Amino acid sequence: MPPKPDSRLQERILRAAERLWAGHGEHGLTLRSVARAAGTTTPTVYKRFRSKHELQVALAQRFKAEMNEYCFSASRLEDVYRRYVTFAEENPHKYDLLWRTWTEIFHPRGPRPLRAWFLTQLAQRFGGKPEDYAEGFYAVFLISHGAATLLTVSGDDEAHSEVRKHFPRIGDKLLGNIGLFRK
Repeated sequence: MPPKPDSRLQERILRAAERLWAGHGEHGLTLRSVARAAGTTTPTVYKRFRSKHELQVALAQRFKAEMNEYCFSASRLEDVYRRYVTFAEENPHKYDLLWRTWTEIFHPRGPRPLRAWFLTQLAQRFGGKPEDYAEGFYAVFLISHGAATLLTVSGDDEAHSEVRKHFPRIGDKLLGNIGLFRK
C-alpha cells in the first residue's frame, strides 16, 4: 500500500518558511533550509513551490492577510495608518517581503480589501462614494509607506523617534483635509 500524502505538509512548509523569513529575511530563506525546518526534503518543497520566488509570494500573501487583519481591528480610521506603520516596524522582514512582491499581491486588478474598506470608511465619514476618495487613500498610503519604510531601516534611534513623532500628526492632518483629494 503506497504511503498517504501528508495533508498538512504545505502548511508545515509555509510555517517553516515564515519562521525563517521573520528571523533572517531573504538570507535565511533557501528551499533547502525550509525543507529541513519543515521536516521534509528539498524535492518535496519544489513539488509545492517551483521556485524560491513562488514561495516568497505565498509567504507575502500570508503577511498581507496578517497585516490586513491587524489594520482592520482598528476602531478609527486614524488608527488604521498608525497600525500599518506599527506592523511594519515590528515586522521589518515581513514588510520587506510585502514590498518585494508588491506587483503580485497588491496589483490593482487583484483583491485589495484594506483599500476597499478604507475608501468605504472615508465615504461614510465624509460623504460621497468610496471611489471619490481614491486619491486621498493613496495620499494616506504613500505617507504611511514612507514612514514604515524609514522605520524598518535599522539605525539611528533619534531619526526613528522623529518619524514616530511626526507621522501620526501628519496623517491626522491629511485625514482631516481629505476633501482636498475628493473627486
